[in-house]
Amino acid sequence: MGEFSFIQWIRERQRRRKDVILGIGDDCAAIDVSSDRLCLITTDMLVDGTHFDLEKCTVRDVGRKAIACSISDVAAMGCQATVAVVSICFPNHSTERFARKLYKGIWSIADKYNIEIVGGDIISGDCPLCINVTMLGRDDGLKPIRRSGARVGDMILVTGTLGGSLLGKHLHFKPRLKEGLILNKNFTIHAMIDISDGLTADLNHVLEESHVGAVLYEDQIPISEAAVKMSKETGKIPLYHALSDGEDYELLMTLSKGQAKKILESPLFTKGTFSCIGEVIKNSGIQMKFLDGSVRRIKPRGYEHLKS
Repeated sequence: MGEFSFIQWIRERQRRRKDVILGIGDDCAAIDVSSDRLCLITTDMLVDGTHFDLEKCTVRDVGRKAIACSISDVAAMGCQATVAVVSICFPNHSTERFARKLYKGIWSIADKYNIEIVGGDIISGDCPLCINVTMLGRDDGLKPIRRSGARVGDMILVTGTLGGSLLGKHLHFKPRLKEGLILNKNFTIHAMIDISDGLTADLNHVLEESHVGAVLYEDQIPISEAAVKMSKETGKIPLYHALSDGEDYELLMTLSKGQAKKILESPLFTKGTFSCIGEVIKNSGIQMKFLDGSVRRIKPRGYEHLKS
């Protein structure tokens, strides 16, 4: 059993309402709430021992990450996050001080993005800490950017640097909400996704939804300093971590060569925000053009729940 095969099984059997514009398959669902407005919905569940380790981080860090993950999903659609509901299952005998610290972490980032927590649920049980965030967003008159629009000949761009997120970024990343909105308002983006499972895993989601393939350039992958540091601990090369670690929460997008050039030269972004890492091709799957000039197929790698 694998996470993605299970999701696909659900997707194939799910009935679709007329007012559901986007259902399973993108970073957010989109519901037609009037003749010209869309409500975007996304949800993320985090549990101690899988998404964070309370022996290595603070509960405030957990609250921050829980909201930031959902903000990143809305950013990947190029839209605006608005409100959220938060449901929490506390371990039995949790203190009120512990609970308040968690919420202070939630507010620390929600307030920065003008997101109001409008409800939720609080329970306790004989279990690890679990927190679920359902985030709503609005389109602001923009068309949400889907995963399924990549075209042959598109360039592939990413924000930031990749890899080694477990050394701290997975808790303290800054969602690219501002960048997503600027991209959607000022440029023509064909497909976009946030990098949560891993660069190649998430790129593969775009390729499968768009029925295309991709070639990546080894020397253009923006490898983080954390990936270099982690490679010394794992024995794997930094490129491996940049391609597969996940939880960077950077944006990956495809767009025409002309639009890519405009973004790379745009004064709307800080210089170095974007890297062009490859190109969309007709064949399926992912290939890598290595420094020695060879081109070889590579397997998408990243985190997948339920996969043994």
